[in-house]
Amino acid sequence: MCKGRRITWYSSMTEPGNPSSITLHPPHRGIHWVALLAWIFLTFPARPAGFRFPLEQGKFYRLEGTTNADSWTVLEPAIFGDAPEWVRSRSDYPAAIREVRLVQESVVDLNPTLEKLRAKHGVPALAAILVRSNRVIAAGAVGVRVQGSEIPVEMGDLWHQGSITKSMTATLAGILVDEGRIHWTSTLGQILGPRVPGMHEDWRDVTLGQLLRHRSGAPDHDELVRNKIWDAIWNQRGPMSGRRLHWLTAVTTNPPPTAPGTRFVYSNTGYVFAGMMLEQVSGQPWEDLLRTRLFLPLGMHTAGFGPPATRGHTNQPWGHEWIHGKPSGIPPGRNADNPQSLGPAGTVHGSLFDLAKYLMFHARPAEAEGVRLVSPETFQRLHEAPVGESYAFGWHVMNRAWAGGDVLHHTGSNTQWFSNAWIAPGKQAALIAVTNIGDGSGKKAFNVTDETLGRMIANHVGR
Repeated sequence: MCKGRRITWYSSMTEPGNPSSITLHPPHRGIHWVALLAWIFLTFPARPAGFRFPLEQGKFYRLEGTTNADSWTVLEPAIFGDAPEWVRSRSDYPAAIREVRLVQESVVDLNPTLEKLRAKHGVPALAAILVRSNRVIAAGAVGVRVQGSEIPVEMGDLWHQGSITKSMTATLAGILVDEGRIHWTSTLGQILGPRVPGMHEDWRDVTLGQLLRHRSGAPDHDELVRNKIWDAIWNQRGPMSGRRLHWLTAVTTNPPPTAPGTRFVYSNTGYVFAGMMLEQVSGQPWEDLLRTRLFLPLGMHTAGFGPPATRGHTNQPWGHEWIHGKPSGIPPGRNADNPQSLGPAGTVHGSLFDLAKYLMFHARPAEAEGVRLVSPETFQRLHEAPVGESYAFGWHVMNRAWAGGDVLHHTGSNTQWFSNAWIAPGKQAALIAVTNIGDGSGKKAFNVTDETLGRMIANHVGR
C-alpha cells in the first residue's frame, strides 16, 4: 500500500463476480517537513495519482467505491473492454473513497436481436444499452460505420445525440440556479437585454423557465426558414459568442410569433437563448460549462460536440441521409451537422456508456448515493411539466404501465442520426437506442429505435 496523491495504484482482473480491488490512502496532513521533502524527492517525477485495471476485450465492467469497506457505491456503471486497460485519475472521484474495485458484469448480448431489426429497417448501424440500478443489463452494437464500407461499429463508438442535448442544458441551468447565479424566473431582458438594444418589448419578460419548457413564444424551425433567418445563421462565421448574438438579435428585434407563456411551441431557438443566458451569468461558453459542470462530474469522458468522426476518416460512425430510398454517408464537415451555434439545443455526442451514466443520473433520486449535481428540489423541478402540459425541462413526461409510473422520454436527431431515450425512475432503469441515419420520409430511424426499445422493455424492464 502506498500513501500520497502522486502514486499510481495497480490491480489485476479476476473472474466475474470476484472483483479486484485497490485500497486508496489519502495524503497525510501535518507531515513533518523532512518527511515531506523526502517524499517529494522520492516520488518526483511521478504520474498523477490514479488507478488502472487490465480489461478483457469485449467484456463489461463497473467500478465501485467505498468509504468504510461495508457498503459499495457504483462510481462508473458502464465500462467496456475496448482497450487493454482502464485508467482514471484519483481526483475524478470523491476524496472520501478509500477503496475501489472493478467488477465484471454478466450482460445480455443484444446483437442477435439488433441485427434482425437493423436488416429489417435497412439502417446502416444500430446500437442500444439498458441500465438498471446503475448496472448495465443489456447492450449491443451492429452494422457499419459508413454505408458501403466493411468497418463495423463498436460498442464504444460515439453517437450524435441531437435534442437529447436539451435536457443537458436544462440540467446545467439547474446547477447554476442552485448556486444562485440565475433563477428560473430570470428574464431575457435582465440577462441579455443590454446586448440587444433593439430587443422588442414582448421578449423582455420571457423567463429562463419558459425557454426551457418551450413556452417562451420562440419560433420553431419552419418560422426561421420562412423569415430567412435560418440561412443567415448557417452563413455566420467567427467566434461562437458572435454567432449566437446574431441569432438572438435577428429573432428578438421582432415580436415573438406566439405570445409568450400561452402555449407549447417546440423551439431550438429557445434553448439557444437559454444557453446564452447561462453563458452570460457564468462568464463561460456553454460548451465549457457543459464539459466542466456535467460531463466531468458524471465521468462522461467521451462526450463532445458535433460529428464524432475526424474529417477524412472513419474512426467513428458517420451520419447518413436517405437518398433515393437508400442510406448515403455524410462525411464529417460543415454539412454533417446543424450550425455549431445551435449547441444548447442539440450538438452533443458520446458513447452509449457515457450516455447511460447521464440517463441514470436522471433515473435515480437526488438523495441517492453517487454524484449529486443539483438539490432535491431542483431535481424534482427538472422532471415536472406545467399543469395540463407534458413537457418538463428537456423531457417529455408521461405515464407508462411498464414503468410503474411516470417516465421521461426524448428523441434526438440532426436529420443524419437518431437517438431515442427512455427513463423509468420508478424502476431505476434507463435505456437508449441509436442509429447513424435520420428519419427521412418513412420514419425508419424512429421505427427501428422504437421497436428496439420495445423489445428491451418487454424482456428486461416491464416485468
